[in-house]
Amino acid sequence: MSNPSSAQTFDRAKRDYRSTLIEPFSQIKFGIYVIGASVAFVICVAAMFIYAFSKQYEHLMTLFNVTDFKDQMELVTNDIFYQNAIKIGLLLVGYVIGMFILVFKLTHRYYGPLVSIERFVDEMTQGRYGQRVKIRQKDELQRLTEKLNDMASALEKRHGSK
Repeated sequence: MSNPSSAQTFDRAKRDYRSTLIEPFSQIKFGIYVIGASVAFVICVAAMFIYAFSKQYEHLMTLFNVTDFKDQMELVTNDIFYQNAIKIGLLLVGYVIGMFILVFKLTHRYYGPLVSIERFVDEMTQGRYGQRVKIRQKDELQRLTEKLNDMASALEKRHGSK
């Protein structure tokens, strides 16, 4: 086989770039749901952690009989506390970025073929039986598209193509 020409390569790159955002609002909506649920979970865990920390803090302050608020704050808010707070903040930012990337890839992988199938069904409804569903080989709905293409072939044999 020959190598694709530069025009074909450019067309493929342009098509890949254009198809990156399949249905941007649907992808964003799904992403907000997943990230929102994840952030809600993180907030609940953080609230439980803060509650446990405050109970432990109260216990320690009574145990060591520290009554001055300034002394209490110095015992708790030291360099180690700030370093851990920064690490937890960076971890949360990394988590949100990771979830965004994961949601983007998953919606592209699963929602993309559904958009192609929806377009195909619209073509079939209009009587254009010569159309075929085309999705990437690695997409999850490959078996369904093969069956839809078989159906289109049978309809084309029976009714012809527009």
